Amino acid sequence: MRFFPFLFFFLFSASLSADALSSRLRLLLPGDDAATVNERHFLYQRISLMFVSLENDKVARKSTKKKIRRITAAIRRGYLRTYAADARLADAFRTGSYNDATAALLTALAFEHFEVNYEGYVDHWEVHLVADPDKRAEVIYAPAHKKQDEGRRAAFRKDYLEVLRATILEDVPAMSAAEVDKLFERYYYPPGRKLSFGQLSAFLQYRRAQAAYRAGEYQLAVNLLETAMTKEERPAFLVLRKAAELQLKAIIAPEVEGDIPTLFAQWREMPDNKYLPAAILQHFDEIQRLLLAEDRLIEADELLADYLGKAPADMSAWTKDMTDLHRYRLLRHHFTNGRPDLARRLAEKLFSQDPENESLKFILGEIIIDELRRKRAKGTEFSKAVEGAAVRYPFIRTQERFADLHLRELAWKVRDDYERDDAFAGAESLSRFRAALIDIAIDEDRSVWTLTAFIAASNYYFRLEDYVQARFFVEEALRYNANDKYLLHRRDLLAKY
Repeated sequence: MRFFPFLFFFLFSASLSADALSSRLRLLLPGDDAATVNERHFLYQRISLMFVSLENDKVARKSTKKKIRRITAAIRRGYLRTYAADARLADAFRTGSYNDATAALLTALAFEHFEVNYEGYVDHWEVHLVADPDKRAEVIYAPAHKKQDEGRRAAFRKDYLEVLRATILEDVPAMSAAEVDKLFERYYYPPGRKLSFGQLSAFLQYRRAQAAYRAGEYQLAVNLLETAMTKEERPAFLVLRKAAELQLKAIIAPEVEGDIPTLFAQWREMPDNKYLPAAILQHFDEIQRLLLAEDRLIEADELLADYLGKAPADMSAWTKDMTDLHRYRLLRHHFTNGRPDLARRLAEKLFSQDPENESLKFILGEIIIDELRRKRAKGTEFSKAVEGAAVRYPFIRTQERFADLHLRELAWKVRDDYERDDAFAGAESLSRFRAALIDIAIDEDRSVWTLTAFIAASNYYFRLEDYVQARFFVEEALRYNANDKYLLHRRDLLAKY
């Protein structure tokens, strides 16, 4: 059994930098298949142009109140024209289509760029932002928003209870309104609990999964929910996932049916049956994911022990699959819930037992990269930490996020050396940067670092009035970023000297 879990526009911007925008887009659109990479690049270009348009409108110089008004008005006017429940973020730029989730995320990106604090909330069937929560607390809804009355909210909660009854909760008794509300908050989104950008990005996947489910695209709904679960573990995702799976099973007759005691009894009678253990493992995974989403870790461990104890004798392969699945789910739980220390400890243990496992390499690498990005160390200290990680775990060098992080540190070292007018150190740093480029592909996410490094060198020689060298480094940068508008403009400017 194989498991594949998870996971400047101007040169020195002080707000949402190119690096930050790239990170946000990678969070919104994870993956490195051609379609995803192309969509990320498209969004990078269009959102950057949106920022430039707002910068031309002098938004950065306005008061917080005016920033909020200008940003929301410009986004509504330019990108949010037609409501579509299944909208992707890129649809705002392609067709003007949006939903509440894409509107909130696009606005959140602009708020971050122009340093406006915000919080996100899901209130029953839609998401909204609260801008400048500590002072103005201005509520930002999508254009299609209609005021929610308590009658519609109560009906929504009641309908959701019926979904719970049909999916993950069995034998739910009749409930009072207060009990329904409590169960709703436990298995859905508590309206008063704020959400991070990452959680908002997960909600977008959930919103798209809802639209896919309504359109009868049940496998697409499952796939979108799996992506959402890599960002956040939430019972609501598992509820909808179960509903989609039940619809799929209704279309394709199940191989086996029955409750868990019956399945175990049948398996003990027919130990060679290949469908029974697969059905039991699937059932186990559904229950344990719900327990983990509610942070009931001890009960998840007890569930594993219970299932292993009921299996027929001499089922070592199935026992390993079950145990590995539990560990992978627990590993992702720690990682997505802000416990990278526990995640790394478990990942290193699993990796030591199976050092050739590519999935484990990727997971451990992602955890280490995340730790590096969280470090408060800077400059040389941080560079040493990055290099140290690459020496200890050589496979990490091939991972996309590490390549970006590594180039960033090398480029910043070039920039800092030349800004100190230390030509010798700058040349050495630039040499190390060039060496790294040999093994690292340059795409739009990383082209900003070639720009940073070579422009730093060019600017240094421009200050010395050595215009030949200044032009040389711009030309070298263009070999990596042939169509970069800033570099082309810089080359034209230097041609006059």
